[in-house]
Amino acid sequence: MLKNKILLLSFLLCGLFAACEKTPPYDPEKQLELDAITIQKYRDSTRANLTVDPSGLNYEILGAGTGTVFPKLQDSLVVYFDARVLKSALTFRTVPETDSVTVKLADAMQGWQIGLPKITKGGRIRLIIPSALAYKDFSGTNIPPRAILDYTITLKNIK
Repeated sequence: MLKNKILLLSFLLCGLFAACEKTPPYDPEKQLELDAITIQKYRDSTRANLTVDPSGLNYEILGAGTGTVFPKLQDSLVVYFDARVLKSALTFRTVPETDSVTVKLADAMQGWQIGLPKITKGGRIRLIIPSALAYKDFSGTNIPPRAILDYTITLKNIK
């Protein structure tokens, strides 16, 4: 009986200490380094054919598109996409071609601002976006804080 009480007390103390643990403040530079390590391990394990941008964005152009006009920050882009947290089988958002959305590139996350100008109208790109270029330490319904995002985006039109 005494052993059970001691065991229960130790579990309660562990829970108390775990609840008091504080998450360190978000440091974009340090997080970018940590994300780069995670992305590199992912690249090695999947043999993904990704190019690394100097910003830390990883991308693969799946289709360059047609034409010679590349998006600029002031442009509005009509896109459809699948979005997931890296290494997750479930998408947290899908916008099919029939429901494409219009996004002003200047208002999009930094990863999109860097990646989408690499393709033209009709192009398709996969972006592996470190948290520092995405939602940082914000957490949403299906997105944990400091999440590395995996987008496959098709650029339908440039306005």
